[in-house]
Amino acid sequence: MKIGCAGFPVGRDRYWRTLSFVEAATGAVMPQPQTLAAWKQDAPPGAEFAVQAFRLLTHGPEDAGFPSAGRRLPPARRVLCGAFRVSLEAHEAWIATKNAAAALGARLVVFETPASFLPGPDRLRDLYRFFKALPRGRFACVWQPRGRGWEASLLDKVCGDLGLVRAFDPLQQPLPKGRSLLYMRPSGPRLGGLPAEDLAALRRAADGAPAYVAFSHRDAFRDAARLAAESRPA
Repeated sequence: MKIGCAGFPVGRDRYWRTLSFVEAATGAVMPQPQTLAAWKQDAPPGAEFAVQAFRLLTHGPEDAGFPSAGRRLPPARRVLCGAFRVSLEAHEAWIATKNAAAALGARLVVFETPASFLPGPDRLRDLYRFFKALPRGRFACVWQPRGRGWEASLLDKVCGDLGLVRAFDPLQQPLPKGRSLLYMRPSGPRLGGLPAEDLAALRRAADGAPAYVAFSHRDAFRDAARLAAESRPA
């Protein structure tokens, strides 16, 4: 089980002394190439990166989390962002994501779709079109839909059809079917850390399968360090 955080909640030196995996925060703001190079250079041997897909690809101007780069676009271009639309804006967002993954040697790209991305025919058409045409290269694609209209059976079908790993919260959701690889993004409290029973539930969810865990709540680093320490062989 690879355990880490979404972004670096503490200094990178301290982070890498404790953890060996990070979900790089490339979704809201795409870092400059020199920043990505510094992240890669600072990482110890054996460290692993995932990258977040740049949100101009997944989020529209009406969505919470729409990146600041999109707000600087003219209104006529803003409306072409998000929902895997066929547009220059989406294409550029994917190229930026792919370049970040290459710079970091990332094996996983995480696509998080907002609450507005619901399973209507247009959304499914664009989702299938995008991932069917996507050259995977050396990385796997992880998808986490935030919309509440996705039934588990439909999610399992879409992920199976498109070869996606479904990210999920094992503290609130059942395990996906066909779990050859798990990608867990557990929710946490606004204040304080997760209780011991929740960390134990994360360990049970992995159950020997290859798994990644990315914490993002306020005490993410402390809880990731606790889980990493408890998961090491005695």
